[in-house]
Amino acid sequence: MPQRAVGVIIKDDKILLMRRIKNGQEYYVFPGGGMENGETIETAIIREIKEELSINPKIEKLLFEIENQGRQEYYYLIKEFTGQPKLGGEEKQRMNKNNQYYPVWIELNKLKDLNNLYPESAKERISQINDDY
Repeated sequence: MPQRAVGVIIKDDKILLMRRIKNGQEYYVFPGGGMENGETIETAIIREIKEELSINPKIEKLLFEIENQGRQEYYYLIKEFTGQPKLGGEEKQRMNKNNQYYPVWIELNKLKDLNNLYPESAKERISQINDDY
């Protein structure tokens, strides 16, 4: 089963999400991506966050894992990083009118109200445990 590493990046009671506009549909996803050959899941999340958001993350802990669309996804809490989040990597290269990416900070207490944040099961888990952050 393919694996995906996901960053739950939290700072000042806000979470960093990727706002997507794809083929006219607007939605939010958690930043992250797939593993490359020979990578650990921890190495993959650090690489993906560096590429996607141009920041250097420090992993705090594994929050949970879920199965989503045939992939095993690992959600890591990141509360410390250096740099300012801005779009980079493949996402920046693939940006066009029909495929857009925007890193955005959302207040944690508004997370459960986002009806277009996917996957829904990850949103619910993070909303339930956000008091721990």
